[in-house]
Amino acid sequence: MALRDIWAEDPDSPRVIIHPPVIYGAGFIIGYALDFWWGWSFGVGEATGLGWLLVIGGLALALWGIWHFRRAGTSVPTHRPATALVVEGPYRVTRNPVYMALNAIYLGLCALLDAPAALLMLLGILPLMHYGVVLREERYLEAKFGEDYRQFKQATKRYL
Repeated sequence: MALRDIWAEDPDSPRVIIHPPVIYGAGFIIGYALDFWWGWSFGVGEATGLGWLLVIGGLALALWGIWHFRRAGTSVPTHRPATALVVEGPYRVTRNPVYMALNAIYLGLCALLDAPAALLMLLGILPLMHYGVVLREERYLEAKFGEDYRQFKQATKRYL
């Protein structure tokens, strides 16, 4: 199996603009490189306590959300078909717990690594995620699951 096959997009998928881990990873790497280039700092040193809290909390939330996807027998990657609508666990509070977790991890890394330019990159990442990923997923899930998804949207906030 070639690498292109791993990332090949299934026609039965939300057809997101870019895979979320790539968006967050590229944004952080570019921002962190800019921090080195420009010599930026928050001026308070590393906020290790807050950073670790956000990273560990984000990882726990992501794993909890992914576990519920696996338990329902549906795919986690955005380029694969959804086979079940997951409404349990963290999905009772937010329709996007894994993306919320990625935000927490990102913020935690910014705090741990004293990376203000990386934090500024989040201002570009969030709209890209919203318009290029989340809204596409919502259209796809509504077309695929119909009234069940519409009820889920009514009962559960998109983010928080």
